[in-house]
Amino acid sequence: MAFATNISGWLDWQTISFAAAGISVMGAAMLIILSRALNLRNLEQTAKVEFVYAASTVFIVLMVIGLLYVGENAIVAVVRCLYFNSFGIDCTTCSFTPMVGNIPATTLIDYTKLYMETPARCVQDTLHTLYIASIPIESAASVYMEVFMSEQATGYGVKAIAERIKNTTQMLSFYLYIYYVLLHSLNFVKHYAGFFFAIGVALRAFPPTRGAGAYLMAASIGFYFIFPFGYVLIANISLPEAQEGVLTPVGGCQAAIEKGSPYYLCSLPALPFNEEQFRNNPASFSKIIGEIPLIIKSSYDQIVNLLDFRTGYIGKLFKRVFASICLAPLAAAILMLTFILNTTNLFGGNIPEIGRGLVKLI
Repeated sequence: MAFATNISGWLDWQTISFAAAGISVMGAAMLIILSRALNLRNLEQTAKVEFVYAASTVFIVLMVIGLLYVGENAIVAVVRCLYFNSFGIDCTTCSFTPMVGNIPATTLIDYTKLYMETPARCVQDTLHTLYIASIPIESAASVYMEVFMSEQATGYGVKAIAERIKNTTQMLSFYLYIYYVLLHSLNFVKHYAGFFFAIGVALRAFPPTRGAGAYLMAASIGFYFIFPFGYVLIANISLPEAQEGVLTPVGGCQAAIEKGSPYYLCSLPALPFNEEQFRNNPASFSKIIGEIPLIIKSSYDQIVNLLDFRTGYIGKLFKRVFASICLAPLAAAILMLTFILNTTNLFGGNIPEIGRGLVKLI
């Protein structure tokens, strides 16, 4: 079930929310009865205000449950079609549900992870290619000799290529690290957003912590619903242009079923050497080291196509990765924080502020 932990029974977020709201309603009602019995008018007025707060909490919990059970399913269906269309697949004829690992994608967070997963896999393939390319290039760059017993000459002039590979590897590793940070953060939100929402409902029942509870409720909805929705919306605007020339859709619905989800082919340029040349044949490796200048010269176009930041593969990949790992999450976070700011009063149940909070939300 969406917006829930893996804990069932009385620890489920809906049970906790209803219990907290029900207890606050009962407590306010008992306080009204007690104040009337003791003829305490001021206490009765305060108890009536608290009763209104408690009743509004019940309404908010029901609204959130309805949003998750009805609204999320409808939006997920739309997001699924948008995701399939980016691969050239007709979502109406392909009844397949993409997989996130071994779990079917059923929430907005799942589709957010799918959008980020494609460039991350491409980065991993690129890092592997750079590792293979760095073996002969770093070996050649480390050669040392003396010219006329005085001047030094090193690396056959390929030191610049070795430095470019090292810099590219560091930048791609940074993006991959950010991807895993976002991935684990989304997994945490997916499983524990409901728990924090229930804690917010409980805090909202007490006047001293009412503001904190309202903020926690708004933040839970924002992180679980608004952030992934904003990400998907922005991804569909920015990513198709950024992925041009780098990722190619492969197959159709049948290929998606076989692979577990639709996928792209990373258009990596072919290199004239591979890992097996260096791993299984030391003699061949020594021969390759001696022929490094010729190999690099003959594959100059492929190396430039791989490492050129302007028109080459790496430049296009950086645009794709930046859009999916940095730009889209940043814009989605701004949208989410705006939502939290404008709905805190609404979730707080401050009666005079509900109207103004709703206007701000709209």
